[in-house]
Amino acid sequence: MLPHCGQRLIWLLLLTTCLGVGCQSPFPGAKSNKYGARNGGLFGLAQKKDGDSLLNDDSLDPMGERNGDRLLLHDLAPSQIATTMKVKGFAKPNEAEAEQAFAAGQKLYEEAGNQLETAPESAHRKYEEAANQFRLAADRWPDSALEQDSLFYEGESNFFANRYVQSNRAFEKLVAQYSGSRYLDKAEARRFSIAQYWLQLSRKGTLTKVKIGDPQRPAFNLASESRRIFHRIRLDDPSGKLADDATMALGNAYFEAKMYQDAADTYEDLRITYPGSQHAFHAHLFELKSRMNSYYGKSYDQEPLVKADELLKRIVQQFPKECEGEREYLTKEATTVRNLLAERDYSLGEYYEKKGENLAASMIYRDVAKNYDDTPLAEDSSEKLAVLGDKPPEPTQRAKWLLDMLPQSEANKPLIAVGDKESIFR
Repeated sequence: MLPHCGQRLIWLLLLTTCLGVGCQSPFPGAKSNKYGARNGGLFGLAQKKDGDSLLNDDSLDPMGERNGDRLLLHDLAPSQIATTMKVKGFAKPNEAEAEQAFAAGQKLYEEAGNQLETAPESAHRKYEEAANQFRLAADRWPDSALEQDSLFYEGESNFFANRYVQSNRAFEKLVAQYSGSRYLDKAEARRFSIAQYWLQLSRKGTLTKVKIGDPQRPAFNLASESRRIFHRIRLDDPSGKLADDATMALGNAYFEAKMYQDAADTYEDLRITYPGSQHAFHAHLFELKSRMNSYYGKSYDQEPLVKADELLKRIVQQFPKECEGEREYLTKEATTVRNLLAERDYSLGEYYEKKGENLAASMIYRDVAKNYDDTPLAEDSSEKLAVLGDKPPEPTQRAKWLLDMLPQSEANKPLIAVGDKESIFR
């Protein structure tokens, strides 16, 4: 017998080798049974071909691809590694073994629930053991109603065992493979609370940003992983109870990270997609703030200002009561937007004036004086118009004598002479 630590090392080496070559468990067709067949089952389950990567449909998602089969560092913990080896090995589907593991998981799950208040430490251990059984059951009977139940209870067991990373993985795989699952609302609610918890942790400072070995949180990128979960919730269940909540939470997370353009686009998506949401007013308000923060000056795109101007009008029209509490802020932003828009046009007039194209400059100054008469630049534009009135409309041509010496190009001749009625087609 090898020492205990030696056995762990061998397991780890075997696991690393297996994953390195990309081994997959073979899944031959399963027979029809009381839980439903592999391809479809009782609930019209989503089908996938053997060997296909899970969820190829979102592989281009900029927020990150879902991967319910990914290996986590926590899977290599002493209490987890035996189950991990069974799941990542070469074992074939076994319905009897799946049923046996599911029954064992149910028993542990119920026992843990009864002990959660009186003996929390013992309950957490049993929840962890139950999660291992459910994970094994899901692996041994793929694409079945039993797998659907097992994935949900695996996520629940890990959740109550405070193993949130593995819990999110199980729920993510459940939602991905069984989009119409009866557990969808519960699973998304758990994921939403996990994302909120991670986002809260990320606010506590740099010491919480990197932490390896804690099953309650990812080792890196707490905030970005929270945003990814919010993003997936609203995409995976766009008509669900939490879709608008997740969209608002995602926008707020972007805003908090000073990713103002992404925040503005997310708030815009919420107000357009969910116009009746309880977050509608705040989505308008925070989109306005995000648009203003994403404007970098007159040398850059004016789209944030244009959209901010439209938002101000829409907010006043759609939310007259809610505006009362934000009147001072909205008035200030409206003034700022008008001044910045006037500044853009006024600077364009100055550009043409410097080039000596006084006619073009005068037209722009005239528009500023007319369209932005409530801004200080309207008076400045009027003064500019008075000065440019006595100047030539266009700059004086330099070295005209030299240009006159150059040959003049003939005007382009028409392909068909005027009056030539002969058809060009033969």
